[in-house]
Amino acid sequence: MTPAIQADAQIAFAIWVGVSVTVASVLLLIAVLVLRQMAQRRERHHQRAAAFWRGVLLDAQRAPLVQVPSLPAGDMSGFVDAWNELHDAPGHADDPGMRDVAERAGAAAKLERLLARGSFHDRVMAIIAIGYLRSASSFDRLAGLINDASPIISISAARALMRIDPRRAVQQVVPQIVARQDWVDGGIAQMLHEAGPEAVKDELGAAALRANDDVAPRLVRFLAGVSPEAATPVIARILAEPHDEHLVSTCLQVMADAGDLDKVHPLLAHPRWHVRMHAAAAIGRLGRPDDAAPLEPLLADPQWWVRYRTAQALQHLLGTAGDRLERLRDAQQDRYARDILTQVMAERALGETQ
Repeated sequence: MTPAIQADAQIAFAIWVGVSVTVASVLLLIAVLVLRQMAQRRERHHQRAAAFWRGVLLDAQRAPLVQVPSLPAGDMSGFVDAWNELHDAPGHADDPGMRDVAERAGAAAKLERLLARGSFHDRVMAIIAIGYLRSASSFDRLAGLINDASPIISISAARALMRIDPRRAVQQVVPQIVARQDWVDGGIAQMLHEAGPEAVKDELGAAALRANDDVAPRLVRFLAGVSPEAATPVIARILAEPHDEHLVSTCLQVMADAGDLDKVHPLLAHPRWHVRMHAAAAIGRLGRPDDAAPLEPLLADPQWWVRYRTAQALQHLLGTAGDRLERLRDAQQDRYARDILTQVMAERALGETQ
């Protein structure tokens, strides 16, 4: 091949490469524009469907509907958004009119289909919607999802189960609370609060007593948050036995029964400073002026936080008794004890002037 022919071939190849790249770029641009138009069309349809079903559900809250519109598959995402939004509204209570619309539109079966075939977002929204619908027929389907690898899917399923049948669900949900560290504590607390103390206290209390000292603190906090009364015997039993200091500290922080202070007094001499600190705070929170004397030695504790919480506890116990706290300060031989009482008294005086 002569040099001239070879040069012509290279030029032709370069031209074809350039044309191909240009055509590919144009096709890619067209595809992007088409996909964008489709996404915008879907979003517009979604917003229209959500607005429509929001209006239908609000009308149903005011008065029973004579006729309920059909719920096509294309409207499901909009319906789910409107349904969940109205249920999530502050102060919302289950509305029979809304539930009547959902039942007459066949929402339960359609939500299960969305749960089986939808995107991740659609699946989560469908789980939440089924929970608000309280569809008993979906209980077993959701029960299989509390073991899902996704913490969002699993805790959403657990919360929906607790809405459908809390007394039945708690037997499956509490073991998951024990086992799963990827569930957000705030979500668990809200789920238990929604279910109510009567539904969860027995199972949660038994789990707290069975759990090891690494897991039990979370369960004690959840139980105390749902029902301080139900937490009292659990806390009393834990404090009466030797346990990890983190579990003991947790019990001291959430205990609410002054009748158990006899189990707290020995902890004022605990070798770990944070246990002494929480013990002093618990006595200050729940005790009476007569409980002040055992706290006084901790005013000279080597740890500043122990001294500070003890001084606050004494102020709470003696603060209404005239100048008793001032006389207590003046009677201290230890400089750190006098300083910490002076600081707490000054903080109180500053707070009273503001």
